[in-house]
Amino acid sequence: MKTINWIKVDDKPLEPGVHNSPKAITESKDIPGEIRMFRGTTTIAYGIVPIAKAVCEPKARLKWVERMAENILIEGNPDNGKWLSYEAYELAWPVSNRDYVFQQTLEKSLNKEKNRIVVTVSSIEHPGYPEKPNRVRGKLPTCVFTLDEVSEKETHLEVMVQVDPGGSIPGFIKNIIQKGWSLKTMRALNNYMKNH
Repeated sequence: MKTINWIKVDDKPLEPGVHNSPKAITESKDIPGEIRMFRGTTTIAYGIVPIAKAVCEPKARLKWVERMAENILIEGNPDNGKWLSYEAYELAWPVSNRDYVFQQTLEKSLNKEKNRIVVTVSSIEHPGYPEKPNRVRGKLPTCVFTLDEVSEKETHLEVMVQVDPGGSIPGFIKNIIQKGWSLKTMRALNNYMKNH
C-alpha cells in the first residue's frame, strides 16, 4: 500500500505582525475514504509543563479553545495521566452546536535527552453522557498534542487532528472547515500562555 505523505498547507508567523515570530507550519494528509488529517508545528516561548496544563486542564481549555461552551471532567484526572471529559461547542448559525465525549491520556518520556509530553484525545461513548437532541455528536478518531522541551522557556509543539463534526455536512465541506484548525489552535494556545 502506498504511503500518503503530508502536504504543506501554509507557513505563517505564529504571531502576525510580531518581528521574529516563530513560524507556524500547517500540513494535511488524505486518508482514503476518511476525513482528512491536519497537523501544525511551531515553537512556543514557554516551558513544557505549563503548556501541558493548558492543553489538559478543563478550566484552562474553556479559556482558549475556540467556541467551547462546556468542558466537564467526567472521571480521572490529567495529573494521573488518564481522564474522561465531555466538551460542548457553540457554532455559528446555520451549523448546529456540537458535543463530544473524550478519553484523554498524558504520557511523559524523554526524546533526545529532553522532556517530551504527549497528550492523546479520542472519542468514546459514555452512558452518563448520551447524545442530546439540541446538539450533534461529533467523532474525533484522533487528536495528539506532542510537546518537546527545547529549553526551560521554549517548547516545540506539534498538533495533529482528524475530526468528523458529524451531522449532514458533506465530507469535502468538513475538510474545508477543519483546514484552519491547526493554525487557530497553535495561535490560541500561544495567546493563552501570554496572558496567564
